[in-house]
Amino acid sequence: MDTEINFLTERIIELERENSILRQQQIEITEAKELYLKIFENFPALIWRSRLDKLCDYFNKTWLDFTGRTMEQEFGNGWAEGVHPEDFDFCLKTYVAAFDKRQSFLMEYRMKNKFGDYCWIRDFGQPFYDLDNTFIGYIGSCYDITENKNNELKLVELNATKDKFFSIIAHDLKNPFNSILGFSEHIVEKVNEKDYEKIGEFADIVRQSSNRAMDLLMNLMEWAQSQSGRMEYKPEYFEINTIVNEAILLMKGNAEQKSIIMTNKLSSGIQVNADKAMLSTVLRNLISNAIKFTQPNGKITVTSVVKQNELTISVIDTGVGISKERINKLFKISESYSTKGTQKENGTGLGLILCKEFIEKNNGKIWAESIVGTGTTFYFSLPLGKENRQNIEMLKQ
Repeated sequence: MDTEINFLTERIIELERENSILRQQQIEITEAKELYLKIFENFPALIWRSRLDKLCDYFNKTWLDFTGRTMEQEFGNGWAEGVHPEDFDFCLKTYVAAFDKRQSFLMEYRMKNKFGDYCWIRDFGQPFYDLDNTFIGYIGSCYDITENKNNELKLVELNATKDKFFSIIAHDLKNPFNSILGFSEHIVEKVNEKDYEKIGEFADIVRQSSNRAMDLLMNLMEWAQSQSGRMEYKPEYFEINTIVNEAILLMKGNAEQKSIIMTNKLSSGIQVNADKAMLSTVLRNLISNAIKFTQPNGKITVTSVVKQNELTISVIDTGVGISKERINKLFKISESYSTKGTQKENGTGLGLILCKEFIEKNNGKIWAESIVGTGTTFYFSLPLGKENRQNIEMLKQ
């Protein structure tokens, strides 16, 4: 009997010791889990954790600071409210597919930050196991890669710019000079033959080719300056009507060749605070384009409208018009292409790209509306300061 009692007593003591060890181990495990969560709290990455039901139950402080939301708001699938609508399906499918297969995943998507702006996020998730190697969910780390994405887009744009320049120099700039050289030789021949009728015809072709080469060179130089940062933005107060009249006068010869009537309907006295040289380039290009795509005996009209804090200039032509598909590509250097005018005039598409850049540097906007077979209107807007608005109100009185 005493032997049995002693055995039971020893067994109880042994069990208590084992329980004590297990309790200590459990405390250590709990403390270890709390420690890694504390480490994650201020980790530079955005950390998240999900359970077996695929719902998230933890986000570190870096995540919450980034999104500007609380743990309660993000808990479960609340975090998905910040994912960009266009990326949501892709994000969810990638996560669920990897979770079901217990596989790691790497994906990129846009997520809203605390300022309400969408940022590009690179999210790396992997299966999460307990100490006994039991699968208990997923853990992930996210990084803001918006700057990298923007740099990628800039690189695409720079490559498109480079390709455009090579295209212009290799093809578009060579053509007018070939015409000038070729027809100059013909003129010399016709002078010797005293064929004055042909001399006049060839001289006109040389003139047109020279004008095109000059326009192209001017655009190329201005574009090169703007891209290299050498073109300074120099705003000044001036009357917009002066540079409109100058642009019309500059293009008068081209318009007369096609019997096109150009009219300036801007009110006198409207002043803007902008870079005069840049706006002159914009008007020269828009009017030149209007002439190119307007049939002989057509009309080109320049008008203006003042609404609230904006002045909008319109260059309206009665030309061939532009399809909706091409309208959306007009101001993109990566997609722009040249179209021949009504008298086979050539272009590069660079002029409108230059116009967009110059108008945006003056804090304005540029766009176009068109009806095929009826005509096109190019608009550009400029902000008006308080002083300008007061002057315009006085002109109306």
